[in-house]
Amino acid sequence: MGLTQISAIGLAAILAWADPPKPYVAITISKPTTYITEPLRKDGYVDYVAALNQRFRAGVTPENNAAVPFLKAMGPGEIGPRYRDQYCKMLDIEPLPEKGDYYVRLDQYSKGLKDAEKPAAGAGEKGRELLWKQQTQAMKRPWSKKEFPMLAGWLAANEKPLALLVAASKCPRRYDPLISGDGSVIAALLPAVDQHREAARALTARAMLHADEGRIAEAWEDLLACHRLARLTGQGPTLVNALVAIAVDATACAGDQALLQHARLTRDQIARMRADLDKLPPLPKMAGKIDVAERFMYLDEVRIVARQGLTLLAELAGVSRPKVAFKSLFDTAAGTGVDWDQVLRMGNSWYDRVADAYGKPTPAERRAALGKIDGDIRKLAEATRDWKSLGLSMLSGPRNAISERIGQVFVSLLVPGISSAANAEDRGVMQFELNRLAFALAAYHADHGSYPAKLADLAPQYAAAVPKDIFSASELHYRPEGGGYLLYSVGVNGKDDGGKGVGDRKGAEDWDDLAVRVPAAAGQKQ
Repeated sequence: MGLTQISAIGLAAILAWADPPKPYVAITISKPTTYITEPLRKDGYVDYVAALNQRFRAGVTPENNAAVPFLKAMGPGEIGPRYRDQYCKMLDIEPLPEKGDYYVRLDQYSKGLKDAEKPAAGAGEKGRELLWKQQTQAMKRPWSKKEFPMLAGWLAANEKPLALLVAASKCPRRYDPLISGDGSVIAALLPAVDQHREAARALTARAMLHADEGRIAEAWEDLLACHRLARLTGQGPTLVNALVAIAVDATACAGDQALLQHARLTRDQIARMRADLDKLPPLPKMAGKIDVAERFMYLDEVRIVARQGLTLLAELAGVSRPKVAFKSLFDTAAGTGVDWDQVLRMGNSWYDRVADAYGKPTPAERRAALGKIDGDIRKLAEATRDWKSLGLSMLSGPRNAISERIGQVFVSLLVPGISSAANAEDRGVMQFELNRLAFALAAYHADHGSYPAKLADLAPQYAAAVPKDIFSASELHYRPEGGGYLLYSVGVNGKDDGGKGVGDRKGAEDWDDLAVRVPAAAGQKQ
């Protein structure tokens, strides 16, 4: 081998190292197609997981990141062993030991007790059901150690991790590293998401124990921690983060209302609670999650199918694995029969349409625009259901028509149920506004000894303005009842169900009002 040949090989190696290889499937890296143009994977495709990590860790340090004390409270058990060191490294902390003084779930705690210390139902499924019922009851009203001794023991055993969770809630930022085994967005781990629900349940139960003991400041600290944790998990990039944030905040709101219903709060306590609620940032917006992470997931899945073949798309759609000949047709078409740039542009156009719908000036206009998109996606799903016809069309159809149909399949599978997401967002916003009004009503009662005849009486001293019902654009429903009151929104179905919500359903009813009920016995101290 001559010197010139050796030099050429060496130069090629250097260039290959300096410049990642380009995709072997014809995908153009550009704003109209891949939406972002960097960072790139080693194979030359866009690395969407890395892009999300870059966006959401900006300005985050171990000192201001709620994910650090949260992980120290809950432990690394929810993170697969092969990813733990990488996860901690991305948080800029040392790896955590396998065992430690970490949070213990209620069912795990009960397994370590002697039979005499367990509920009367004993072990097994009945015992677990009783534990769950007791915890649910303990979240709804004040309770004592004597009433639920095992719950009290469980909370005492978790004192250190619960203190860390409260501390985590006071951090301004939250960044959970996204780690994906295969490098795809759809497979990215979200280990802390379900743990937020667990944390909210424990903190709310402890708040109700504090309330029974007359320790209102401690009860409020736990409930406020839930509100803060909701907003911190909502800082995550995904739609799942936003949905869990709303669920956690709803748990906190239910705890707040239990305080208003059962505790005798002083003027000063009410004033502090109102000030704390006013300082909370808004709940996360669904639009940002859909426009970024959900869009990235779509584009990333197109990349994967373009590389691995259309058989993968069929499997994603829940279609049984095609026969060998059919599989060969599908996978050959991935490289030659489909214009993947067209499929990418189609996805971006749908996500642009969603972003435009979310930007409508009123909730009613937004819901109408999103509903139209959902309807159009359902039509696409119907039109692309026949996979045999799709495969046969690849034998004779023009490339742009095949690409259009493949794009329609991707859209019908991956563009999320956006109306459901928007409704969840509106429910979260409305529930929190009802919560704030409930505390304004408590402040009014503390000053006047009774609740106002109408909500308008709260303005301007107790509320700068009384919000409208986001689901009807009209007045919220409010009526004093025997020294107490009922306050509610008509909910997603837009019907006045008399304050009956999902929890009141007994059969096929669609009741979904969002209500706050405070009985006469909950009069406040002067």
